[in-house]
Amino acid sequence: MDLRQLRYFVALATQKNYGKAAGMLHVTQPALSRQIQLLEEELGVRLFERHARGATPTEEADLLLERSLFLLRYAEQMKVDLLARQREPRGPVAIGLSPGLAQQLGVLLATAVLAPYPDVQLRIVEGFAPSLQAMLAEGDVDIALLIEPVERRNVSMAPLLKEQICLIGTADDPRLQRSRLRVRDLAGVPLVLTGLVKSGVRLELEAAAARARIELAHRVEVETAEVARRLVLAGVGLTAHFAAAVKEDIAAGRLRAVPIEGLYLHRVIARAMDRPTSRATECVMQVVRNVIESHVRAGHWPNAELAG
Repeated sequence: MDLRQLRYFVALATQKNYGKAAGMLHVTQPALSRQIQLLEEELGVRLFERHARGATPTEEADLLLERSLFLLRYAEQMKVDLLARQREPRGPVAIGLSPGLAQQLGVLLATAVLAPYPDVQLRIVEGFAPSLQAMLAEGDVDIALLIEPVERRNVSMAPLLKEQICLIGTADDPRLQRSRLRVRDLAGVPLVLTGLVKSGVRLELEAAAARARIELAHRVEVETAEVARRLVLAGVGLTAHFAAAVKEDIAAGRLRAVPIEGLYLHRVIARAMDRPTSRATECVMQVVRNVIESHVRAGHWPNAELAG
């Protein structure tokens, strides 16, 4: 069995007529008939019922048609990808980021990608981990920065960094005048909780509180770190999040972030395994890794360390 035989088979299975299929393939009818006969002999099945009006595919042919179309598309994609490697990366690449990461890294990533790869059309899509993983599976984004745990089916992941969760409040808050805090120190602290229930920071925080047998005092629940930041500055409460999300306020002396012992989240870069990766996507993935690594090494990502 070879790709030529599969192309002949697909033409006949879709046209259901030897004359029409041969004309589409620019071959003679005997040549087409011979290749179909060889394919049937190799597979040991009858693929077509021949009659005066043409050829009707059998059940076995219907199954082979589905698989053949996939193989031919994949072979064509391999050809396109190999040819693309001979020129500069180009085309659309969609990257999924959480709202906090998009705010923190969006400008850096855009400039770092477009400077060396001006023909790449970058699209930054914001969402929380569950929706980003769904978008990755459905092909709405090409790559995504996710937080473990991640559903690993059909997803290829590479670790990026480990980030510590901190208690964040105004710089003069007496509860933050220490270098580290324990989970049990959060008991009774009025909290502005961020993110989705059972996801990301919120999942880790509430699971740790349950293990420590303390009850968290929910003052307000919000989705994004930016809204939580504004509420904290307004004196509504404290929040548990990443220090990098408020680093400008920390540097200006408005806020303080104290690490909470044992509370970490692990970030990964992920792509779908069931779709070929374009050269442009591969280049963007490497740029993402480079930007994050340089950001952490330069000290611009507080309370974070590179994976591995």
